[in-house]
Amino acid sequence: MKKSELASLAQKNNIAAGIAREIARKETFILTGHMDPDMDCVASLITMALLLRKAKKEAVIYLPGPVAEHFNYLFAICKAHGVLVMYGGGLPLFLTREPRRGVTAIFILDTPKPEMISLNDAIAVLMEDARVRRIEIDHHLAADALYAGDEGYCLVTAASSTCELLCYLGYKMAKQFGWKKDSDILSRNIYLAILTGIIGDSNMGRYLKTRREKWYYETVNTRFHGLLGSIVPKGTGFATEDMFDIIYTFSVQDRRCYDSLMALAHESKSVFYIALSKDVSQSVIDQYGTERMVTVSKVAADTLAEQSGRLGLVVYHDDDRDSGFVQCRLRRSSIYGGIDLRIVLEKLKIGNGGGHPGAIGFRIPKTEIKNFDSYTEKMVESIEKLLEPAAKARV
Repeated sequence: MKKSELASLAQKNNIAAGIAREIARKETFILTGHMDPDMDCVASLITMALLLRKAKKEAVIYLPGPVAEHFNYLFAICKAHGVLVMYGGGLPLFLTREPRRGVTAIFILDTPKPEMISLNDAIAVLMEDARVRRIEIDHHLAADALYAGDEGYCLVTAASSTCELLCYLGYKMAKQFGWKKDSDILSRNIYLAILTGIIGDSNMGRYLKTRREKWYYETVNTRFHGLLGSIVPKGTGFATEDMFDIIYTFSVQDRRCYDSLMALAHESKSVFYIALSKDVSQSVIDQYGTERMVTVSKVAADTLAEQSGRLGLVVYHDDDRDSGFVQCRLRRSSIYGGIDLRIVLEKLKIGNGGGHPGAIGFRIPKTEIKNFDSYTEKMVESIEKLLEPAAKARV
């Protein structure tokens, strides 16, 4: 079924309360997100794991491989709270040899549709097991977004980020588990993880549009700093701007990769873009790795958007050894008329993608592209023709 916004606050409350009750009944949870996880995806995995540990449940995060170094502070928190993080491969032995601790539910987080879920063979089997509850939490509502969770256990609706929805779920869990004080409901570490997701998906709040989104951001930010201030001397705390700097801090190799991409930027009327041919893409991936290409391409798209004042686009070929797709990252400038970029996926009938108003990602099978240069030029023209009238209408 296609994803759609929840019809009412009552429906949202009922689903969140139902998920909280299910957490109380279950013991061991696998948490997974989408392939090539971004900031909101990683932060939502960690937020949910910390909430589960707070409820004294087993939590195992699955990732297809190592993620960017700037998430180390969050994974350090996971380790301190007994959250197991596994990268690829099968399941830990304690989940398969001890029935009492076997997986009883799977959380699918920040993933637009089933085919984008990050899985290994063992988790794929569990996904098909009727005894294992599939719980989905997501904010992607693009035209091609599809449910992956069980009916009644999909907290899927409009939000700035999946982490915003997890903040909401946390307060429903508080009622279920009897957490009363604010510091008991969501600890500073949980607020930190939530902020990472909101900041990452909204570019330090620049992409937030609705009053509700802005309220969540300010509330989480205020409460995090309030909790931090209770244990850290005034003037020596950790500001949200510091977190933003950490998230976007580059290593030497990141910087070199970024510079190599930015040197290939082109300008059109409304879009600053980078389009890497198959050979150039493979050369960059061979030198810097797929993980770094994914991370840096998103930052490059952000930079191009702000430089153009409108839109930034990065297009590159996946590693031929892994897949047969061309990856596309489209970002909107913070001052570009409040345009919802998801309209691009709908109007151009792109079936393999998703995102939020300020940023989308999609991929095109390489077999559909006969001439890469011509294809990207036409893509840029189509995006400009589609978004320019909408932007003028909002001025």
